[in-house]
Amino acid sequence: MYFYDGLSLQNRRRSNMDSLLLSERIIASKDTLLALVCDGVGGTKDGAFSASFAVNAMNSWFRDLSDIDCIGLRMRDEALRINNLIIKEAKEKSLDTAATFTAILFTCARYYVVHIGDTRAYSFSSSNVVEQLTVDNVSASGALTGCIGRFENPVFFYSEGDACAKMFLICSDGLYKKLDLSTVFPEIRIKHRKDVTRAIQQLAERAIKHGEKDNISVALIVSQTEV
Repeated sequence: MYFYDGLSLQNRRRSNMDSLLLSERIIASKDTLLALVCDGVGGTKDGAFSASFAVNAMNSWFRDLSDIDCIGLRMRDEALRINNLIIKEAKEKSLDTAATFTAILFTCARYYVVHIGDTRAYSFSSSNVVEQLTVDNVSASGALTGCIGRFENPVFFYSEGDACAKMFLICSDGLYKKLDLSTVFPEIRIKHRKDVTRAIQQLAERAIKHGEKDNISVALIVSQTEV
């Protein structure tokens, strides 16, 4: 069983180029949940297009799944396919596209991460261990070195692990740039579904209070028991 919620907040930017997906369904008698955050790259005029396209395409893929065999690797393959579709659309419509991509899929007490860019995924266990599950694609100078919708055949980061009785968070850089999540996570207490919504709102408010001006997108998932 999962408790989860998310938000995508336009902060002090002219537009919100982020896209967020949270979708749950039963696949082959197994409760399965997909969470995805895409952040359109601000240096591209059509970054919002690539983020929205990726979220809609991943949702369609997830809704059409009929089994969970090798589901993590299939999600990685789908991310690569979507990247190439965005590039094709961009060429046909003369768009300037790029977005980050961080997805976590949960099923059978396992999690599967597919990622590229500087959006992030974290986990937090009952032993108070905070782990960043993704690696930022950022150069020493701070430039983004990995994204979807711009280059053919990008290298996606992939990992998987035990999801039982853990808390997971995926977010855009608008959340973590101003917060030390290693200290924030242990303060979060989730007993009911409504606590997830409250925690997300408090995280966003805290980042803004610390001076964050960028858009903030975040999803929080709590895996209660083995499923």
